[in-house]
Amino acid sequence: MPARIAIATVGTTGDVLPFATLTRALRAAGHEVRAISWELHRGPFEAAGAGFTPAGPATTWDEIADTARRAADARSPLDQVAILRDFHLRDAARHYAALRAALAGHDLVLLHGIHSLAEAAVRDLGLRWATAAFDPVLLPTATRPPAGLPSLGPLNRFAWWMLDRMLGRLNGPLDAALRTAGSPSAGEVALFRGRSPLLHMVACSPAIAGVPADLPAHVRFIGAWTDPSPPEPLPLELEAFLAAGPRPVAVTFGSMAFADPERITGIVVEALQRAGLRGVVQAGAAGIRPPAAEGILPAETLDHRSLFPRVAAVVHHGGAGTTHSVAAAGVPSIVVPHVGDQAFWANRLRRLRVSPAPVPPRRLSAEILAERLREATTSGRMQASAGSLALELAAEDGPSTAISLLEAAAAG
Repeated sequence: MPARIAIATVGTTGDVLPFATLTRALRAAGHEVRAISWELHRGPFEAAGAGFTPAGPATTWDEIADTARRAADARSPLDQVAILRDFHLRDAARHYAALRAALAGHDLVLLHGIHSLAEAAVRDLGLRWATAAFDPVLLPTATRPPAGLPSLGPLNRFAWWMLDRMLGRLNGPLDAALRTAGSPSAGEVALFRGRSPLLHMVACSPAIAGVPADLPAHVRFIGAWTDPSPPEPLPLELEAFLAAGPRPVAVTFGSMAFADPERITGIVVEALQRAGLRGVVQAGAAGIRPPAAEGILPAETLDHRSLFPRVAAVVHHGGAGTTHSVAAAGVPSIVVPHVGDQAFWANRLRRLRVSPAPVPPRRLSAEILAERLREATTSGRMQASAGSLALELAAEDGPSTAISLLEAAAAG
């Protein structure tokens, strides 16, 4: 039976485009979908056939990139979370009120687990709600410790309890904003850690992330929400470049920015030259625009589904979306993790033997990057592992699995 479903998300491209892909699949299954997000995310949802209601303060891609850069430069993980919190809670009381108005009257609300204001709104409205996340970084389990810690065996649960206590100290501004807005859920919502007791979907590849053995029944790893439509063709200039020599390396940092883009540009160019490799370098928010040179092609927006299967390896930031795109293409990664879940994906790719050791931005140099490039492009074992991982991802169907679960949740 068709359902009225609302989707509430905020964040970077990687936080939003998967929901747009799911929206398209939900519409094809006959459901009515309304998306509620920042205004700059209107395009993908309307293209997917959803109604769209803007909610939250105006922002720009430059502001998002700058926030990610400041978080990456933070002194500690808690400082990092505080920077992201303050960005998400701008004009929070008005944002909460807009969410309450837009979400009312739906059979089911699906919200991004990072969207704490939306969680408060659905709780206060008494709606049926589900959550989705694109990584398991903050998912407590006895089989794994929090990211960055060694396994503590039976003490893993204690480590998660300690992490929850530490993160709880950052809830003050969220609680204050919800009290100002008159939300009964003030003090009840955990910052960036929304998990519905009805259904919580981890929309990433089980083959990449690995599935803990002790998950409650309502937590499901379902596969990534990847776009099944035909990929966009590559520009003619890029086609000519690909045909003119051996497979190049792709370099893309998505929505991430660097404090000194000229320095990073120089590092990328020198590393490619040291490794004797050609490169397709996307500018992105990082602003990496190398001068035209033999063997290096600057590029802007490209469909990664068209490009990645035709390169030797990809240098990227380790965002969930890019990580899955590279893995699906069957090529190795070189990861420069900036913020959030990116270190988790970098370490998972290394453990799966489809990537060399990751390099944090502060340690990035032409020498280190060239070494990683040589390893990724010459290791037959790494290339074989990347091919095997791609076959596992090809067997997953995240959107279809999500629709079945959401239909059951909406039906009650």
